[in-house]
Amino acid sequence: MINFLKSLPSHGKKAVINITRSFGNAASSIFAVTVTLILVMLFTVVAVNIGNFTTNIEKNVQIWARIDTVVDEGEYARIQEEIEAIKHVDKVEFSDSKEELDKMMTSGNGSEDKDHLKSGNPLPAAYYIDATEGKYVESVSKSIEKIDGILDVNFGGDSISTMIGAFEAVRLYGGILAGILCVLAIFLISNTIRLNIYNRREEIAIMRNVGASNGYIKVPFLLEGMIIGFFGAILPIIVTIFGYGFLYDVMNGNFFTPMLKMNAPMPFVIEISILLLVAGVVVGLLGSLLAINKNLKFKR
Repeated sequence: MINFLKSLPSHGKKAVINITRSFGNAASSIFAVTVTLILVMLFTVVAVNIGNFTTNIEKNVQIWARIDTVVDEGEYARIQEEIEAIKHVDKVEFSDSKEELDKMMTSGNGSEDKDHLKSGNPLPAAYYIDATEGKYVESVSKSIEKIDGILDVNFGGDSISTMIGAFEAVRLYGGILAGILCVLAIFLISNTIRLNIYNRREEIAIMRNVGASNGYIKVPFLLEGMIIGFFGAILPIIVTIFGYGFLYDVMNGNFFTPMLKMNAPMPFVIEISILLLVAGVVVGLLGSLLAINKNLKFKR
């Protein structure tokens, strides 16, 4: 282990020399890693913020179930018990007709008919229901609709479901695209390393003949791929740190509406930057391993 650490500077120097010898191929690999990691960064930023958006939307979605006006008040307790018995119901709050009127007046709706409404309140009592998770809101609403005595149920309906579904689709397809590009970058790096192995075939043969270990021959090529990955990660990291902070300030921390709050830049951009650096080095390492396993066949 100590000998390996002592030889690392020498291996690193060889890796840099290999990169400069085939600079065109190395540059194309670095570019591929850069483009890939920029897209990975965009996907990660979008995915994390979409997770926040979805959570915030789900937290603010409450089911509103109105009681039919023909239902006797003595039935209210029975209806509430049936609602509470539904799977994934977290909390149920009762609101009588007077409270419903007060809420409507506070919101400004029906202010022109305020005196008329007070003289004869036509609003039915209602229940406000929270689901254990936002994804259960629609199914809980459908179950409540079936309860005898419920007039109607509202939770934002298709617009909320469509929005959450769209967010999830962006996350899914963005992840697939980023994965495909990572594979492409690995193969480009592998091709660069393969060419360097070919160009150094005589030198490698001499090292084998004088008894150089397999590890000693492999390490420079492994480092070469990792260096390519490292340099490919620099621009995406810069874009992440300065670009996301700028976007956050311009948007005032909200994606058009306070309900869609963005992640605060710190420590978010640092975490993303570390992820990009590790991803770049790992992609480079995998590309090197792929080339070495295919093109360096050791026979004693």
